[in-house]
Amino acid sequence: MFVMGILDITAIIAVGFLTGYLGYFGYVFCSSPKFIYFVGAFGTFCWAAESMMDGILALNRCIEMWASELARKIFGGGEMIITEDSTN
Repeated sequence: MFVMGILDITAIIAVGFLTGYLGYFGYVFCSSPKFIYFVGAFGTFCWAAESMMDGILALNRCIEMWASELARKIFGGGEMIITEDSTN
């Protein structure tokens, strides 16, 4: 959940504030293509990484409701850290 929060904050900064700032001052792709491409790619990365983590979290919650013992085997202890790290 902490990593998801960090990704949310960075995505808001990249997609919300930075693109608003660039749009306000008239930057377009032709004026600085590498920077605008990087910001867009970084925003897409944040979205994809958080979407993957949301899917794993939803799977975790569903398995926890369905079979608690299975959830402990899959997500218990250190395995959960490995599962979340594999999404990045």
